[in-house]
Amino acid sequence: MKKTYLVKLSYLIELDEDQGEDEEYFEQHIFNEAGEDQVLEKTNKTLEWQNAFSLQLDPSSMNCGRCDNCGQWTTDRERPDAVMELCCGATVDGRLLCDECLPKDHPWAF
Repeated sequence: MKKTYLVKLSYLIELDEDQGEDEEYFEQHIFNEAGEDQVLEKTNKTLEWQNAFSLQLDPSSMNCGRCDNCGQWTTDRERPDAVMELCCGATVDGRLLCDECLPKDHPWAF
């Protein structure tokens, strides 16, 4: 009996618009290349490409930002508009913290 798994991975990439790395650059050189099947070397299994998704992060209009402690991108999971592809985090004492930097007794702490 075979089972099929959906594998969902998220990557972050920082582009420098001063170096010409704009939306067109992103489409041509990054996004389009991501949509290819991948063969895993150790098992010889193929990850079949199904879907591609990109989202330009904007902390001024979205529930995302860099952790006030370590700088990792995170989202406040206690708000209803969390960006699920980002690291879990929460706002504590007015500071957005990732799961690694949250107080150890916090429900979202890693």
